[in-house]
Amino acid sequence: MRLVGRLVGLPVALAALGATAGCRLGPLVDDQPGASANILPKDANIRGVDTNPDLMNQIVLNDSLDSNALKASGNVIQRGTGAAPDGTQVKFWAFGDADRAPTPIYVFGSGDPASASFTPLADHPPMVETVPGDVEYEPIHTIFNVKVTEKYDHQKITTLAALSDAIDLGLVEAPVAIKVFVNWPIVRPGLRLEVAPGASVPPTPVYAHGYLVDSFPLGGALGRQPNPRGLLPTNQVSFLRGVTDPDFDRKRPIFQASIPPGPAQTDPNYTPLSVVVNVELNDAASKVTRDSDLFQRSATGDIMSVKPIVTHFTVTSQLTDLQIQFAEGSP
Repeated sequence: MRLVGRLVGLPVALAALGATAGCRLGPLVDDQPGASANILPKDANIRGVDTNPDLMNQIVLNDSLDSNALKASGNVIQRGTGAAPDGTQVKFWAFGDADRAPTPIYVFGSGDPASASFTPLADHPPMVETVPGDVEYEPIHTIFNVKVTEKYDHQKITTLAALSDAIDLGLVEAPVAIKVFVNWPIVRPGLRLEVAPGASVPPTPVYAHGYLVDSFPLGGALGRQPNPRGLLPTNQVSFLRGVTDPDFDRKRPIFQASIPPGPAQTDPNYTPLSVVVNVELNDAASKVTRDSDLFQRSATGDIMSVKPIVTHFTVTSQLTDLQIQFAEGSP
């Protein structure tokens, strides 16, 4: 868990004073923690990240989205088209490189934080520690549920420091890692996500660095995947270079992953995180319509051999976030 720096204990000066003032039998300060400047009142106006030019520019430069493509589409993140393992075409969104260590997202709510009875608050967005451009940022997040207590009065917890103070003040309980990950990328302000031809959805606001930032939780219920081992699972995605192609085609991925048939149980049945495989062919790339046209795989998904159309392949070290759209019209 990345929640660090709990604000507990007395300042050094007060502790030293207590050691020398032997005649004082009572505490020098109230045992109960006081107010916090980090926690904002319920009527506080939380500004959008566009009011902080430096932070907004950081996100724009690092959210892995093509500014020219966004300008041409009217600020809509458009879908690409790839091939599922069964040969059907699937839509997907691309959110750039990632790694196997998800970053936390804190969801505030009531009920048992470790069970399905936990209910997120309708008036308090989730909070993330990092945004694109921060060293530890990842578009895929691991979920921590944070239960509010009877002392909570709709205060706004918009930073990690505020969360730490809220725990000390008894407004919330310590975050509970539910060992579930979700693809929830943070993006620059003012975008929409294409979900069908001519149809798009607005972003979901979350708190980060004390501001409201835009994000897109992806996959719905099927996108919430168990993660008992901590590190994210991966599949492979193949990019093809046909015999006359100048380079590998990044616009038509051949997925090893497929749309999950239902909600995952104890183990994940989908991951958007893919290891890039560059595949060179001795024929046109259009001849390949599915992963099995390229490889013979074992029951665990490992490449055992290649098909005749493949002249060479390289399993790279690149990990990329490619989210397959599970249902038309839904993010």
